[in-house]
Amino acid sequence: MEAKWLEDFLSLIDTRSFSLAARKRNVTQSAFSRRIQALEAWMGAKLVNRDVSPLTLTPAGTLFRSYAAEILRNVYAARTLVGGQADTLDKTGFVKFAVAHTLMLSFFPAWLRRMGARSRHVVAQVEAVNVPEGIVSLVEGRCDLLLAYHHAQLPILLDTARFPFVTLGTERIRPYSTPDAQGRPLFALPGDARQRLPYMAYASGAFLGNVVEMLLLNAPQAPVMWRAFETHMSEALKAMVVAGHGIGWLPEGCVEREAASGEVVMAGSDAWSTALEIRLYRSAESTSDAARALWETARAELATGSTPRQ
Repeated sequence: MEAKWLEDFLSLIDTRSFSLAARKRNVTQSAFSRRIQALEAWMGAKLVNRDVSPLTLTPAGTLFRSYAAEILRNVYAARTLVGGQADTLDKTGFVKFAVAHTLMLSFFPAWLRRMGARSRHVVAQVEAVNVPEGIVSLVEGRCDLLLAYHHAQLPILLDTARFPFVTLGTERIRPYSTPDAQGRPLFALPGDARQRLPYMAYASGAFLGNVVEMLLLNAPQAPVMWRAFETHMSEALKAMVVAGHGIGWLPEGCVEREAASGEVVMAGSDAWSTALEIRLYRSAESTSDAARALWETARAELATGSTPRQ
């Protein structure tokens, strides 16, 4: 997914017109339309009802609207945090990151702030990726550091001599649901034949989707669910869960605020969850002094036992 797709989507909401939005975004209408279609394909849902004028949003588009704005705010905040100033480039180091989408929004900004406080400031070029894409980026030398989830049963198969790693922390991926009036999960595992649980799923190929499938295969009993929604994006999946559409598995860091406020609750016991490592990989072949310095800073923090997420 590209940030410009979200900017296009919000512009379309503002103008309610493909032609006006395309002019506002300084692209042709056909190119603008293709970018909206690309966003819908990536989301796995139609966002815009094109059969009426002025156009309207579908229920999925209405739901996604506030999250699109929030995601962009986080992206802009991350750019502000790591971008630096052009006139400081000679005093700072340039590091190319590939960061798993969920970690980009939940873990990475605060972690990088801590790293900057412990060492010289870093000018970072950050690409949000799916884990397999990040691995390719690291192997092909397109990034210096990869920040990704790891699970022992779904290992990242990299030569540790060429691509060493450190584990920055762990968090659990758990099933969540909105609560009922008594604070119990509205959709509780394992479900039954009278109430099949609407399942908010990750799209095929997503790393977190593979983790959830592994959990379901090893579940204490077979869940009774139907696949009601599918997306590559944990923030979109969270939006559906928070809105009460069904049950979904999310990393704790992704849903920390909503769990604390009581908007969502655990939908099953710990038997339905598993721990994920948060790993930082580097290329031993990278020539970036700044990347090596940041790597050593991360190792030093771990040595002191001060990393906050365990």
